[in-house]
Amino acid sequence: MKTTVRALLVSFLVLASSLAAAQEYETGYFLGGNPYAFRLNPAFQSERNLVSVVTGQTGLGTWSNLGVSTLLYPGNDGKLYTFMNDRVAASDVLGKVKNRNSLDLDLHANLLTVGFWSNETFFTVDVNLRSLNALSVPYDLFRFWKEETEGSSTFDLSGLGGRSQTFGEIAFGWSRSLLDDLNVGFRVKALVGLEEAEVRMRNLKMSMSDERWEVSAEGEVNMSSPAFSIRKDADGNMDFKSLEFEDDQIAPAGFGAAVDLGFSWNVLPLLTLSGSVLDLGTIRWNRDIRGATPAGSYAWVPSEKDPVDPSAGAKESIDQEMDEAVKSLAGLFKFKDAGSGQGAFDLLPFRVNLGAEYRMPFYDRLSVGALYSGRGGYCYARHTGRLSVNWSPTDFLSLSTGTTLNKLGQSIGFAFNLHPVGVNLMIGGDYFPFRCVSVAPLFKDLPAKYARFAIIPADRMNMNLYVGLNIAFGKRRLDYARRTIN
Repeated sequence: MKTTVRALLVSFLVLASSLAAAQEYETGYFLGGNPYAFRLNPAFQSERNLVSVVTGQTGLGTWSNLGVSTLLYPGNDGKLYTFMNDRVAASDVLGKVKNRNSLDLDLHANLLTVGFWSNETFFTVDVNLRSLNALSVPYDLFRFWKEETEGSSTFDLSGLGGRSQTFGEIAFGWSRSLLDDLNVGFRVKALVGLEEAEVRMRNLKMSMSDERWEVSAEGEVNMSSPAFSIRKDADGNMDFKSLEFEDDQIAPAGFGAAVDLGFSWNVLPLLTLSGSVLDLGTIRWNRDIRGATPAGSYAWVPSEKDPVDPSAGAKESIDQEMDEAVKSLAGLFKFKDAGSGQGAFDLLPFRVNLGAEYRMPFYDRLSVGALYSGRGGYCYARHTGRLSVNWSPTDFLSLSTGTTLNKLGQSIGFAFNLHPVGVNLMIGGDYFPFRCVSVAPLFKDLPAKYARFAIIPADRMNMNLYVGLNIAFGKRRLDYARRTIN
C-alpha cells in the first residue's frame, strides 16, 4: 500500500548518491596564487595574466543534511539494505531524519577564462556553465513509510519538492586598487537559461487508512525549455510519462543578468579584511509548461503490491524497490495544464563571503584565516564558518588547510597550488568527511581490487574535489603576503 511513496524516497536516494555538485572553492579563498579567487571575491586579482580553455577550475561533490547512514543499513548477513526495508527498524531511521531533509546540488563548469593586467587594473572575461539543483523532503514522508498505521493517520508533506536550473554565464570582471591598501572589484554577468524544472507542493496533507487515502494538495509544476513536450490524459491531467526532450527544438529558455561586488582592505600591515556579495541577479524563465493541482481534495484506494523478497541479494532487493517505486509514482500527484508562455522572474540564490586573514609577525608567509560564507537556496540557507592555516613556502608554491563548521557537520579541507611562471595547477577540496562507508556490496560484479575505492561519506553527504590547470604568463604583479599591487 505504501509503494506510491517509495518513488519519491528512492528518487531522493538515487539523486543523492549519483549527482555531482560544485560551488565555489571556499578553501581557496586565502590560497596564495589562486587564479580563480576573483570568483569568490571580485576584488581579488590573479598574480599574473592567465588563460584556460575547459581546464579551468572544475569540481564535483555533494551537500545534504542527510547522511548515507540514514539511507543505507548493513544487515547481519553482511548485505546493505535501504531504509525502506522491513529489516530496518523505524526508530533507527526516524532518529536521524530532520524536519526538512535537503539535497543541494550545484555545478559550475568553467569553459573559458581570460585574465589580464592593464596598468594597475585587472580584467577578467570568463564563460561558465552552471546548474543549480535542490530537493526537499519533509520528515513526515519518512514517518509515513516507516511507521505502521492503525486506523486513520494524517501526514503533513508540505514543502515536498525539487528544482533544477541550468544556464550559461558570460562574465566581465574589473578590479583595481583605489588606495594603497584598498582593492575594489565587480563582475557583471549575462545569463542564458537552458532549462528549468520545478515541482513544489506548497500544501500537501494525507489522511490514510487501509481502505482509503485522501489527499489535500496545493502545488505547481513548471518547466522552461522549448525542447520539453508533454501530453494530457483523458481527464486533462498532465501525463508525465509522456514527457519528452526534443533535441531539435533546443533554444534559450530564458535570459537574465547578475552582478558580483567585493572589496579587500589591508587595515593593518599584517591584517586583511575582505567581503563580497555574489550572484545579485535574476533570470526570466519562459515557463513553456505550467501545471497546478486542482482545487480541493481527492481520494483513491491504494493497491497492494507484492512485497520485496528480503532473501534476495542486496542489489536485487534495491532494484526491486526502485522498480516498484517508479511504477507507482504516477498516481500520487495530479496536475492540470495552467497554460504556457507566462514567463516568471526568479532570483538567483545570492552568496555572501566575509573574511579576515592575519599574517604571522615572525613569518609573514604563514597566515591564519577566518571565513564566513552564507548562501540562500531553494530548500534551505547554508551558513558556513571556516578556519584555515595558509602557507606560501616559496613564491611558486602555496598550501592551505582548515576545518569547516556548519549545520551539515564538521569537515576538513585542503588546497595545493603550484604557480610558477607558465602554469598554474591547483588541487583541493572543501569537504573531506571524517567517516566513510563502503558501498561495494551494492555492486555484485565489482572486482575485489576496486572495492576499497567504493566509499562515500557516512555521516553527511558532503564531499567535493577541485582541479584546475591554467596557463599563467607575464610578470608577477602581486606580493605573496598581501593582496596589493607591487
